[in-house]
Amino acid sequence: MSGLDQSDLTLRIGAIAAISIYSAVSLLLVGILSLRYIRRNKERRRRAVTETWRPLLTECVAEVPDTLPPLTTRDHLVLLYLWNHCYESIRGDARANLRELARRTGSDRFAKGLLHARLLRRRLLAIVTLGHLQERSIWNDLTAMLQAENAFLSLVAAKALLHIDASAAVPLIIPVISMRTDWSPLKVVAIFEPAGADIAAEAIAKAACLASPAIGSRLIRHLAATQSRHALPPLRALLQNGSPPDDLLAACLFLFGECSDPRDVGTIRTHLSHPTWYVRLQAASALGKVGIEDDEARLIALLNDEHWWVRYRAAEALANLPWMNSQRLARLHNALTTVESQEQLLPFLAQLNAKAHHPARTA
Repeated sequence: MSGLDQSDLTLRIGAIAAISIYSAVSLLLVGILSLRYIRRNKERRRRAVTETWRPLLTECVAEVPDTLPPLTTRDHLVLLYLWNHCYESIRGDARANLRELARRTGSDRFAKGLLHARLLRRRLLAIVTLGHLQERSIWNDLTAMLQAENAFLSLVAAKALLHIDASAAVPLIIPVISMRTDWSPLKVVAIFEPAGADIAAEAIAKAACLASPAIGSRLIRHLAATQSRHALPPLRALLQNGSPPDDLLAACLFLFGECSDPRDVGTIRTHLSHPTWYVRLQAASALGKVGIEDDEARLIALLNDEHWWVRYRAAEALANLPWMNSQRLARLHNALTTVESQEQLLPFLAQLNAKAHHPARTA
């Protein structure tokens, strides 16, 4: 009798387990189908909003349409993405038309409501939109966001401040750049796009002077992307007023070479004999870009430097001098007194010879 009871219990447990498994699978299937249904509905609604509003946004290049369709909350979110994409794709007076359209649709008020949303992507959307709308009323909110733990949020807030008022935003952002180790220098250069290359270069250079050597040197190296000489005065002042750390000094010499301003030749020459090898390296590279014929002898002297990389960069700088050709470099090579210095010039001499015998074809 006990054996039958045990068998019934086993069957019941098995039946319950089977029913539970089938129920779980059914619920999972229902969940997957529901998610697919919701996703398709969202995609259908997104396409409908896009098809309705994209032509209207395109019309704004010339003028704001007289009549605009109504918007639900969900549709408004899609419109903001479209609006920002369109805003960033155009320049000039058409942007004023887009700002007018945004205000007529209440997008400024809608974006303010998203500014403190729980979802990060909605907060970011709000910040970008209100920055493009140059909404001064959120200035204090954006200033506070510069200290946000999320690096991306703080960077987007900084760019919005620059869109609203670049001259007022720069003094606020400079100290933040010098303190935040989680801001990529490339991103820092990118956020200053609304302010223009010259303002960006000067602001980043000032921030680099205030930052730690590690952050400062990274910022200075990325200043080459701005192609602006407005970065140079703060860095010249930094070198004149003291002895910056070697990392910072090497970065400054790198930028002096990239900008090739003749006023920096004296500073570059001064550091050709610096005790730190990578400072001498950057000085040699920079002199090859901005030096004059009298600097040829200085670069030749560096071919006997104790550090291989300094010798290599000096040889490269010699070969890249604007007046250098294969015959002249060959004479320099033959006049050298050490095998080490001659070896450094050989690959660059070969390159110049190859260029001389196979000049680039011009169309």
